Amino acid sequence: MPGFPSQLPVPAADFVLPLLDWYHANRRKLPWRDNPHWYRVWVSEIMLQQTTVKAVVPYFDAFLDRFPDVRTLAAAEEAEVLALWAGLGYYSRARQLLETARIICSAHDGSFPADYRAALALPGIGRYTAGAILSIAFGLPYPVVEGNVSRVFARYLAYADKWDGRAARGLWNLLSTIVSSSAIADRAGDFNQALMELGATVCTPRHPDCRNCPLTLACAARRRSMQHSLPVKRQARSVIVLDCTVALVRQGQKILMRPNQEAPFPKGLWELPRSNDESLALEIGNSLGTVTHGITHHLIRIQVVGASLVGASIPNGYRWIDPQNPGVGLSGYVRKVLGRLQGQQGQQGQKGR
Repeated sequence: MPGFPSQLPVPAADFVLPLLDWYHANRRKLPWRDNPHWYRVWVSEIMLQQTTVKAVVPYFDAFLDRFPDVRTLAAAEEAEVLALWAGLGYYSRARQLLETARIICSAHDGSFPADYRAALALPGIGRYTAGAILSIAFGLPYPVVEGNVSRVFARYLAYADKWDGRAARGLWNLLSTIVSSSAIADRAGDFNQALMELGATVCTPRHPDCRNCPLTLACAARRRSMQHSLPVKRQARSVIVLDCTVALVRQGQKILMRPNQEAPFPKGLWELPRSNDESLALEIGNSLGTVTHGITHHLIRIQVVGASLVGASIPNGYRWIDPQNPGVGLSGYVRKVLGRLQGQQGQQGQKGR
């Protein structure tokens, strides 16, 4: 089986220069690009992991309004960081962001380390994130490999084997050579962003727009009409289906909640009490419906029942939360439940009129 190509089929300049020209003419206006300070680049890259640009922009703006610099973030409480992160998912990213901010302030005098090994030693900073920050914010010649970049090269090179760890290592090696070439000079940051932008907006997974691609003339997949079948994906991980029942307990406009401690729900986000929680004395009422919620490779079916509290006291850890102004991070399924209930109330109001 042939390995991943170790060099481009054309001179590096013939690949790099059209891509950069296209990027400067077509790049999207994004808040972290206006001022590519390392702090803004870092926060955006952590948010963008497993999340779309469209979803991230409002979260980024709100996060930077509250935490405009690394020292402000380092002084924050975890609950406040999670509250601003709620809805982005993968909440370990938020915890690592806070942990890294504190390390940067205590060990690096408030500055992101420009040394690659020191960057990799920070929590939540892997090879991709280090390369993105060091190239975009500092102009250093480090590559990035992520889904968009992998797709661009799988098609450009017509790489027909399964896209696995072996292919990814080959692409890292190839890109390390490219960003160190004279064709790049000090533009590694723009080059990396151009590759990701091309994959996100033109060389998309389902509908590649080959007519508007700056690399189309040399793209091997386009010449062979293979662009819709590449890259060859690995077998998807099987989905685990889970069921649970939660109780909706009201006190006026507030709802009884607790911080979650049970996998696969994100630890620390607030959720509704489980109906079988032995620390609570509940009188269970009618079913309010079922919502489904996906977390990584889990599909969770959550039945919601109305309930009332027997007695006036609640156990330690529980709190009455105003869903309109929670002040804490709510689990994604809780927002789905509240949204459904508001929709049902709206329909009932329309019927009443």
